[in-house]
Amino acid sequence: MTASEKAAVKSAQKASFGKVLAVQIAAYVVLVVLALIPGISYGNTEEPAIVSFTVAASVAMIALLAVFNPFRDGVVGHVISVVAGLLSVVCATTVMLGRAIFPAGLGNEDTFWMQEGWIAGVGGLLILLIVVSFGRQMARENRTHLIRSLSHNVVEGVAMIGSAGWCFLSTLLPIRSGENAASTEFAVSPAWIVSVIVSLLLIVALDVCSYWWNRNADPDPQSKHPWIGIALLPVMISGIVVGLASYANVILW
Repeated sequence: MTASEKAAVKSAQKASFGKVLAVQIAAYVVLVVLALIPGISYGNTEEPAIVSFTVAASVAMIALLAVFNPFRDGVVGHVISVVAGLLSVVCATTVMLGRAIFPAGLGNEDTFWMQEGWIAGVGGLLILLIVVSFGRQMARENRTHLIRSLSHNVVEGVAMIGSAGWCFLSTLLPIRSGENAASTEFAVSPAWIVSVIVSLLLIVALDVCSYWWNRNADPDPQSKHPWIGIALLPVMISGIVVGLASYANVILW
């Protein structure tokens, strides 16, 4: 491929920031709409676990980032990130891991929050992601572009893992739901106000960063519409912000 052909491919892969912003807005609208729908309860009838329908959007974003991937970390890197993202979804929608680490009754508390299990899972997944990514790079015979490959693999994995945090968006919205392992009765409190304001500021900051990510991106020439993946990156990473804000809100309410 000649230099002019490479330039043409690179230009075709990029899109205006207006399109990137439109994808982000659409993603946020879908997440909020799904969070407003009453979730599915399971487990103990008195204190059931609640799984929000935003889990569908979390999985969809993982799939879309895998298809419209802007990273240069190879097929193996994409697979590692997808697996990590799906495991994060499992941690966000089940109570088994969380109950093993945070047993009911610990600290005179009789309620287990699903956010606890997810945060524990995220911590373990991030450690494994870094170890596996580093080990994978060290196993390469030809370690060209080592820093780029390692950073791309880690950033992609963080985005996939963070996507599951949107499963807890319903706890931050002004809706009333029964007190349970994943949600709480809505009330305007100092903790809610602070968590929502901080979350919004961080989400906006990540969206602003995507302007430079889109402008300076250098995706794999084989990637199809990688700008879609770039648009989803701040949305998915923001899931970590939402998950932490949700946990802070339920424990301080």
